[in-house]
Amino acid sequence: MKNIIRLIASPVLMYLLAGIYAVTMAAATFVENSAGTAFVLEHFYYAPWFIALQLLQAINLLALFLYRDYFKRINRGSLLFHGALLLMWLGAATTHYAGVTGMMHIREGETVNYMLSDEHQTKTPLPFTTTLSDFRLMRYPGSMSPRAYESDLTIKRADGETEQACIRMNKVLEVDGYRLFQSSFDSDEQGTVLSVSYDRPGMQITYAGYFLLFAGFIVVLFGKKSRFGQLRRELAKMKQHVPLIVTAVVLLSLAQVAGAQPCVPAGHAEKFGRLLVLNPNGRLEPVNSYTSAILRKLHGADRLGRINSDQFFLNLWVFPGEWGKYPFIKVGNKELLSRFGRSGEYLAWQDVFDAKGNYLLTGEVNAIYAKPASARSRMDSDLLKLDECVNIVYQIMQHQMLPLFPNEHDAHGKWYSAGDDLSVFQGKDSMFVSKIMDWYGDEVSSGMHSGKWAEADKVLGMIHTYQHAKNKSATIDSRQLEVELFYNKANLFTWCRLAYLILGGMLLFIAFGEMMGHFKWGRRVSSILIILLLFAFGAHTVGVGLRWYIAGHAPWTNAYESMVCTSWMLVGSGLLFARRFPVLPALAALLGGVMLFVAGLNHLNPEITPLVPVLQSYWLMSHVAIIMIGYVFFALCALMGLLNLVLMVLLNATNRAKLLFRINELTVLNEIAMILGLFFMTAGTFLGAVWANVSWGRYWGWDPKETWALISIVVYALVLHLRFLPLLKGKTIWCFNLLSVLSVVAVIMTWFGVNYYLSGLHSYGKTDGDIMLWAWGAGLGLVVAFSLIARRRLNK
Repeated sequence: MKNIIRLIASPVLMYLLAGIYAVTMAAATFVENSAGTAFVLEHFYYAPWFIALQLLQAINLLALFLYRDYFKRINRGSLLFHGALLLMWLGAATTHYAGVTGMMHIREGETVNYMLSDEHQTKTPLPFTTTLSDFRLMRYPGSMSPRAYESDLTIKRADGETEQACIRMNKVLEVDGYRLFQSSFDSDEQGTVLSVSYDRPGMQITYAGYFLLFAGFIVVLFGKKSRFGQLRRELAKMKQHVPLIVTAVVLLSLAQVAGAQPCVPAGHAEKFGRLLVLNPNGRLEPVNSYTSAILRKLHGADRLGRINSDQFFLNLWVFPGEWGKYPFIKVGNKELLSRFGRSGEYLAWQDVFDAKGNYLLTGEVNAIYAKPASARSRMDSDLLKLDECVNIVYQIMQHQMLPLFPNEHDAHGKWYSAGDDLSVFQGKDSMFVSKIMDWYGDEVSSGMHSGKWAEADKVLGMIHTYQHAKNKSATIDSRQLEVELFYNKANLFTWCRLAYLILGGMLLFIAFGEMMGHFKWGRRVSSILIILLLFAFGAHTVGVGLRWYIAGHAPWTNAYESMVCTSWMLVGSGLLFARRFPVLPALAALLGGVMLFVAGLNHLNPEITPLVPVLQSYWLMSHVAIIMIGYVFFALCALMGLLNLVLMVLLNATNRAKLLFRINELTVLNEIAMILGLFFMTAGTFLGAVWANVSWGRYWGWDPKETWALISIVVYALVLHLRFLPLLKGKTIWCFNLLSVLSVVAVIMTWFGVNYYLSGLHSYGKTDGDIMLWAWGAGLGLVVAFSLIARRRLNK
């Protein structure tokens, strides 16, 4: 019996159970992608064996504290934190077994006194009746994208008391302990679907666990007896600081546009770019922003050689014959390019038509659309992308794809292009809209021959006046539009990327020289570089602030924005501790530059888009920002761990004592950063759970994004507890640094991988494109191989 208790209270069992837990959750997210959510809920998350696994983890944690007397030796912060985990598990169990959830579908004028629960749609009576007085769906002007939806309800309780209420996304209605949430609506907009939840006991226990969790973290961070406090004191005793060894090479090239095509001058194109356009997603923006998005879609960049997106769009609009022959449509598939006799990366629009003007891809595209999405090959996907680009070019040539003209009588605020059906316009408006773009095209052609652009500029002025006079739906903020034009033209993030890579590389080179020798001039040059880095960070800050002002919300709602803001936080954190830890600004600058480089790739769309209803919440800022800070610390951990492995490889008889001191110091700093990263990641994840409870009536739904966030927390928690494993005695430093590098894969999967390979409630942040798995696999293989060399040198 004693042996069984000792086994249950074993740290090794804790590692084994947590490892199985993480691997099981990871596997379940991929199974869900093919088998569906209902399957994994039944066979994984809500299966008896998985619940038993969680129960065994709770028993193991409790036994560790009771049997091994950890509660007598551990500080109060860790005690609160680990106790909170047990309380949260109890709350989740209470919710699962005692909570009630269901859906309520009501048509306008209808009264319902039940909810539909479970997969059999069982009617569960409610202690009140609900009548839908009115349902309202508000869309972004001129688009089908919902801006908000809400339901006016009349609630009649059992005692006869009546209440009028309005609910919408992120606004909960509570009735006799039941919580009603706006979930979805009928396609004819005459009915609403509400989710219903009764979970007062489970919610109270769970929220108490969240509170203890945050309280425990605060005590851990500021308590003198905590592990974090010990590391701070240990680091304070070390007066030397660790430099970095990384090399960054940036290769830039600009394609040149052949001079055979007519090209509208940049000066006039800039005036064209200042007009307004209503984006199909409902956002009113400058033409310059709109054409940039189109050129990125077609060409993979927001410039075509020396010409900008406004010039490109005008050229294609006015001179379709000439520009249809120029290869600007980017195609990454070499086999597809060779089919049309092209090499390099680009096709011309006319390449996909035969001599009679027949579209060569019609049969193949129709056959691909007949296949289920799961059965499509890589060639099929590339053909569909090419087909989409060909259609976009065709619409531009037909004077579509440019909604410049508002219809003041349209109830939805739709704007029209010159090539659309303009019969909805009446009187003088009809004459103006149908003729103005033909007139403008003639003046542009004339300007190309004469070099005089006064008349073309005059026509643009007339369109500008019409837009402001006839717009009745979307608010036009002239200052905001001017700021957006400046933001587009300044291209601050590109310049910051270059500055970070160059300055970070130079700082690392100097740091390497100071480590291997004695550079008398190194400290002075580093100070100058830090000042330049501060200017670059200032420009980055301006860019983030401008995007925030333009979008009207915190700029971290998609993959591009999260990369830009995480890079900003990373460089800022490095500069914040530059004086005490010179290693950090060099690390932060280099990684910040790499992140901005990745953000600038065509896989991530920099277009500013309106928020979907669920993101229109104050929880967005706290939840996402805190998690991003956690990402920053984990990224620093990975770089510091990699640097330590490099230093281990460089160990020899001459420098061993000096480098071992630096390795130990950087390992302490690495562990401090990991504790902070785990704190912010955990806090952000559970703030997201509170947000989910406010929006959907449940704080945890095993969505892939949620699940991978939990996997990341488990992975880093295991790395931080390595010192408790007797098997790793004498190998903790090497193993800790290696795992701090490898563990970042879980964060990358949480941050981006879920968006690419999985689906779920977080699909509003989904990113088009692909991640090369072979590259990640090769990188991890190299790190492991390198770490084995480092271990041999360390043991010598």
